Amino acid sequence: MIVIGGGFAGVTAAREAALRGCTVLLLEGRERLGGRTWTAPWDGRSIEYGGAWVHWHQPHTFSEITRAGLALTLGDDGERAGWYVDGQRRSATLKERDAIAQRGWDRFVEGVQEALPMPHDPLHAIDKLARFDRLTIAERLDHLGLDVEEHDVLAAELESLAHAPLDDAGAVSVLRWHALSGYSLALTQFTGGRVTIARGTRALLHAIASAASFEQRLGVAVAAVTHSANGVEVHTRTADAFEARVAVVAVPVNALGAITFSPELSEGKRGAIAQGQASRGIKIFIHARGEPVLNNSLRPGHPFGHLSSDVLFDDGTQQLIGFGRDASVCDATDVTWVQRSLDDLLPGYEVIDATAHDWLVDEFSRGTWAIHRPGWYEHHHHAMQLPEDRVLFAGSDIANGWAGFIDGAIETGLRAGARAAAMART
Repeated sequence: MIVIGGGFAGVTAAREAALRGCTVLLLEGRERLGGRTWTAPWDGRSIEYGGAWVHWHQPHTFSEITRAGLALTLGDDGERAGWYVDGQRRSATLKERDAIAQRGWDRFVEGVQEALPMPHDPLHAIDKLARFDRLTIAERLDHLGLDVEEHDVLAAELESLAHAPLDDAGAVSVLRWHALSGYSLALTQFTGGRVTIARGTRALLHAIASAASFEQRLGVAVAAVTHSANGVEVHTRTADAFEARVAVVAVPVNALGAITFSPELSEGKRGAIAQGQASRGIKIFIHARGEPVLNNSLRPGHPFGHLSSDVLFDDGTQQLIGFGRDASVCDATDVTWVQRSLDDLLPGYEVIDATAHDWLVDEFSRGTWAIHRPGWYEHHHHAMQLPEDRVLFAGSDIANGWAGFIDGAIETGLRAGARAAAMART
């Protein structure tokens, strides 16, 4: 069996198949495992360039955390909240700003409980979900009749969740997150931003990868997959070829177009790949000097318009993490640009250093977490989960539940690994 892609989905699929007696070869284009999660050193400590937050509402992830005996860390909430209305900064407590966000959020998610009554089965009520699935976030937002403050606060929140321009991102991606979080704004914020694994996501990845024996080849990019009812042949960019009875392709939707399939994939899959998913944002880390308080600032349209304090250091400096809607307008290597942008969001702080990974330029991701464009659930979701001969598909982008999260990747890896092992025996 061959697994293409070494993120959480691919590693989980490889483990599941190996535990069922399969000989497994995993091919990963990067020189590391982890996919769109990446724990790496910066500024004297480990940071999560991709991935980080987990929660007990994410069943597959929490099962793996329990199995591995990993400790968790609860992050602090902001002490001081800032937001912008018509370009003017306002400041109060986080509780006061969340009350403004809640008013808009309640309008935004109205009807979702009927459209997504079983969040881990998104097509269960597709007849009711379809009206949401046809909308961008911007279209949904513009019809809510919010006042200016409610609109601007909610727009900034939504940009951080969507990691994409709101006129490109499908509304269901955020509505699904809300449903999976118990139909609660507070839990939507909590599940995606408070709890981390003490030793980083790489500790969880290592626990999964080391639970079974399978061969890993890093720095091996796949160029083509030939498949039939009898087996699969995988060709690398360096002209190596590998044969197997079955393959699992665990590659982000936005990167699938770089692999040639013969015969070509189904019309439904080709349509999904052509449409792609919308996330194109930035996750930027900023080491800054200023008042040693925990900040949380929002500003719609800003390059990293959701910014929060992550760590307060003993020397009075702090590490901030910012999320923005478009990586192409951000340059974390340009401290002058970062300072100017920070002044427009959180004035009074001096940038010492900054870093980010450009997941949009990264050829093995071409984007960040799964934010589907309109029409995904009506037209593409089911098609992307179907096998093609003896080729199966996995990845957080096509998860039933927590798409865009580690949990969604593990979910699809569990399913694909078990099914691939069964196919390999026939």
